[in-house]
This record gives sequence, C-alpha cells and structure tokens, in this order.
Amino acid sequence: MSAEPTPASTGAPAATGSGGAPGAAGAEATTGSPAPPKARIALWDNARFVLIVLVVVGHTISTVRTDSEFGFALYAYIYLFHMPAMILLSGLFSKPEVSPKAVRSTVQLLAVWLIWEGIWALIHLFVEGRGPGPGFLVAPAWTLWFLVTLVTMRIALPYIARLRHPLLFSIAVALIAGLSPAIGTDFSASRTLCFLPFFVAGWLIRDRGWLDGAWFMTPAPAARVAGWGILAAVAAAFVLLPQLRETWRIDRWLTWRDGYDWLFAHAPIGDWEPTTWAAISAGGIAVAAGLLAVAAMMTFAILLVVPRGHSVITVWGSRTLFVYLLHGPIVWVLRETGVVGGISSLGQGGLALLVAIGILLAALLSMTWVTRVFKPIIEPPIDWALARISR
Repeated sequence: MSAEPTPASTGAPAATGSGGAPGAAGAEATTGSPAPPKARIALWDNARFVLIVLVVVGHTISTVRTDSEFGFALYAYIYLFHMPAMILLSGLFSKPEVSPKAVRSTVQLLAVWLIWEGIWALIHLFVEGRGPGPGFLVAPAWTLWFLVTLVTMRIALPYIARLRHPLLFSIAVALIAGLSPAIGTDFSASRTLCFLPFFVAGWLIRDRGWLDGAWFMTPAPAARVAGWGILAAVAAAFVLLPQLRETWRIDRWLTWRDGYDWLFAHAPIGDWEPTTWAAISAGGIAVAAGLLAVAAMMTFAILLVVPRGHSVITVWGSRTLFVYLLHGPIVWVLRETGVVGGISSLGQGGLALLVAIGILLAALLSMTWVTRVFKPIIEPPIDWALARISR
C-alpha cells in the first residue's frame, strides 16, 4: 500500500492518481480540520499500468492484426477484456452523487475531450489537408470515445444507483443495445451501453465492499493460480482454434460499436448467419452475453494476479491518462509512415517487436517529465469555469 496523497479523481485512466483507499469522507465536515490524505492502494495503480500497456500494444498491432494468425489471436485476447477492466477501475472510484468534486471531475473530462478533439482536427488538417467533417464532435476521434463514455456513465450513475438492481439493469441495457442499428459510434453510444455493466460493477465493488476482504487484497497462492488459470485457459482456446481468423472475425464483435444485424452479416460465426430479426436478436444477445461473461472472468483474473506491492509500475499506473491520450498520435504516425506495416512484414519476429515497442512507449509516456510538459492539455485548469461553492 502506498502512502501517496490522492488528488481528485476524474474517473478516467489515472492521471496523477485516483487509487486511494476509502478514507474518512466526512472528517473535514465533522472536525473542522482538513481530512488526512487518503492512503493509496498499490493494487489499483498496478492494474492500471498493466491495462494501459495492453491498450497501447493493442493499438500498435491493430492495423496489422490480420496479417498472421498469432497477431489476430493476440489482438482478440487483449480486446476481450482490457477496456472492460479499465472501465471497471473507473467505476471503482466514481460515486453516484452530484457533489462539487464530482462536477469538477466531469467538467474536466469534458474539457480534455474538447481539447483533444481540437488536437486531432489539427493533425488531420496539417498532415492530410482535410478539415473537420460532419462527424466532428459527434463521432469521437479514435481513442477519445473513452472520455465521452466515462462522462456519460458518470452523469448516469446517480440515476442508475437509485434502481433496486442496478447491475442487472446495466447488463440488460448492454445486451439490448445491439438490437438497434441506430446505436453506433455517435457520442460513443454503443460502447457506453455495452460497457455499462463494468462501470456499475466497479461502483458496486467499492460501495458494497465486495473485494475488501483479505481473500482478494492479499490472495492466497491458490487464488493467484486460479487467476492465471483463467487467463491461460482463454489463451489455450485461441491456440486450439488456429483458423479462427477465417472462421470468425471476433475482432469486429469486440469493438462493441455495431448492431447484431451488421455483425452477423460481416462477421458470421462459421456457417451460422441468421437472417430473420428474431434469430439475429436471440443469437446476438447470446454471443454478447458470452463475450461479456468472458470479459468479466478475465477482468477478475487479472485483478487477482496483479502485484499488490508498491513498485515503479505503481507510480506509472497513476499517470495512465497521459499514456492513453499521448500514445494515439505517436501510433498514428507510425502507422501512416508505414513503420508498423514494415515491421509487421518481418513475420512473427516483427509482431514481437511491435509488442515491445508498445510496452516501451507506455513506459516512456509514464515518465515524470511527460506529466510536467503535457499537464496543460491532460489536466487543464477548469476552476475558472466553475461557480464558487460557499461552505
């Protein structure tokens, strides 16, 4: 456990930290003196860094994932759970309240999104010569969907928390979302609905103390073995299905942005390609439920095996918002200049090199100097835009 102070959380991948343990929330109000800094729990920051590495690696290999069976399997393995797990961690430190702190963090997320939409618009303008199209601010630029999704989830959480069965409700919403082809990438609607169960589960874990026991915080060797076993079992499934790329384009399902009708038309499972609305709906819900269940198991497994002790990755894990936003332009340049394609053409060794580049990039963008230089566009000051709250 770390003793670092925990600043206000944005609910996004941690920038300067949101991995603190529950503290005396009302200490300042009841004693009249400032509450002591909350102790950080290294587990959550360690998990964040592991997941942000997977994000960067996944984006690095995404455009060449179909070049080889191994690349396709690696991409699908990562995408099965890395964003559900990241969103669960974001929900873990979100609260169903409209407090000044919650409003500030949500407004800051909106500000970061708008700043980075502008950055991406300038990149496309100066590099490709094209200005913002009709989808500007409607369809979030590449990785920015995550910020829009988190803002939407944070706004919706106070209402969802009032329901008798919030988790069941969110699961139902996630499964029903694919029934409508109108729910797509605009304002990240599809991903928001499909990933909602993980955000709600994260809030419930913290609110109801589901993982507070020693069995999880200091798991026994048998529990860790079980976690590794789950991760290995999924990996073994890909090994046993070497022709998965030709049989099922599961990667298209794992982006969680298209309706069931489109998915069955463009990514049928073998010869299974239902055509009637009822069959498409039932089949789509069944497949989505299975994928969500696998994501939940793998998320739980990765949290079991992540180190509990404080180390350098704990510090890096408190800066993942910097990595998340800054790696996008770098990977984009590597793609557009043909570097990624050229390395991929080297075969399995090339794919391994791309994975290593992704890991190295995540580590480099976690450096202290990066947070200092890019703080204005990652954690922009927004207090000037907020009304002063009198105590």
